[in-house]
Amino acid sequence: MKVLLPILLVFTGLLTGCDYIYGVSRSASVHKLPNLQDVKSRIETYPEIGGVDLSQRAGSRPLTWTGIKDPDEVFYLSYKGGENVHGTLMFTRNYKGDVRYDQYLIDINRRPPQIWIDSTWPVMKKIERDLEEHFGLPEICDSVKVWIYKVEDPDRKVPNELPLQTPTSGTPVADAPVAPPSGAAGR
Repeated sequence: MKVLLPILLVFTGLLTGCDYIYGVSRSASVHKLPNLQDVKSRIETYPEIGGVDLSQRAGSRPLTWTGIKDPDEVFYLSYKGGENVHGTLMFTRNYKGDVRYDQYLIDINRRPPQIWIDSTWPVMKKIERDLEEHFGLPEICDSVKVWIYKVEDPDRKVPNELPLQTPTSGTPVADAPVAPPSGAAGR
């Protein structure tokens, strides 16, 4: 019996399926969905971007007191450039018309290379500036929430320097399982 209990505990732990999130994300509520074809075209003009894929999927169907609602509309703009730029821009519109902006470079159960994060981070900020200045979403600047999941802070001054804790950074405790940003399913 002394041998069986540790084996059962290990087996039970394997069945729980804890996933670990690694990477970075940025998110905010916005007042409207921009013209996504125009956003795609704008990102494609960046010299550091080699391609952008636009796709749409149905999200969850909320259950409310008045019944099951229409599924969320989820729009993805996945972009890549060179060997090191890999990101996803996502807009989610719910049945009430509320829109959420997310941008991320995350992976599940493995850490993306830090060079990808360091190369993609300035592109993420550039996209946000364009969303604010050219697509009428000024609220991003004031309300963006930044999450750094078990990787080095891309805003650090020196490689391997500990990141500064800011009110908008959400660096979780090391090696603790965390939930991904709403609707984020990976790159």
